[in-house]
Formats: sequence, C-alpha cells, structure tokens
Amino acid sequence: MKNISKIFMFLLIIAIPQIAFAESSKIGVVDLQKVLNESAKGKEAVKLLEVEFEKKKKELDIKENDIKKLEEEISKRGSLWSEKVKQEKEEDYDKKVKDYRRLQTDLKDEFQRKNKNFTDKILSDIIELVRTVGDEEKFSLIMEKQNAIFTSSTIDITDKVIKLYNGKEKGEK
Repeated sequence: MKNISKIFMFLLIIAIPQIAFAESSKIGVVDLQKVLNESAKGKEAVKLLEVEFEKKKKELDIKENDIKKLEEEISKRGSLWSEKVKQEKEEDYDKKVKDYRRLQTDLKDEFQRKNKNFTDKILSDIIELVRTVGDEEKFSLIMEKQNAIFTSSTIDITDKVIKLYNGKEKGEK
C-alpha cells in the first residue's frame, strides 16, 4: 500500500507542472501562404509582377510567332531554294530558337527572383506582425499551419493577421 501511495505521489508531482502549463499556454496557427495571397500588399505585388512581365511575355510571343513563320517558310519553300539559301535560313532559324529559349529562361529566372524578393519582404513584415500578436495576446506558441497535421479553427489567427496587416498597410500610406 505504501508503494502505491508513493507511486501516486510521484505521478502527481510529475503531472502538476504539465497541468499548470496546459492551463496557461495559448497556442495559435497562421497560414502564411493565405496571408500572402489574400492581403492587400500580397495582391498588389502579384499585380505589379503581372503588369511588368506582361509586356515581356508579349515580346516573347512575337519571337515565337517569328520562329513559327520561319519554320513554315523553310518547310514550304525549302525544296525550292539553293543549298546555300536553305542553310542560311536554317542557321537563322536555329539562332532564333536559341535566342528565344535563352530569353524564355532569363524571363523565368527574373520573374522568380522578383517574386522571391516581393515575397521575402512581405513575409518579413507578416512574421513581425505575428510576433506582435503573439506578445500582445500572450501566446506561448504560434506555428505555421502547414507544419501541423491537425489544427482546430479556434486557434487559427490567419484572418486576424490579414486584417491587421491590411490595416497596418493603410496606416502607412
């Protein structure tokens, strides 16, 4: 009987700090991707990128059409040309394809770089805001929602962060 009471006392001593921690801890989750996609600043960044790269995309489309026209010309009239003319056209075609691919790769790389710059800046601001919310509302832990297997909607602070971030941005303008 003494052993059972000792074991019970030992378990109670171990359990008390955990119970106290569970009562005082406040946990939250935030969906950073949703904040990026739905915040005013995130939407603005997407629009800026789209506008900037739309013109460059049109240039790329023009080059692609030129290549297609040249390819059609070579296939239709190639048999009528001399070897020298045919070779020059094929070399011109190869050069245009190579330039097109290089431009396509450069545009993709530039887009990814600028997108990363916008995203990093916005994420930095969002994380700072999440820390502020955590401090003000006495959260013990706020983690990114994608890293959790399951979360209750009651601990999701994403919409609150979006609202605060949009309000913060309006206040700065």
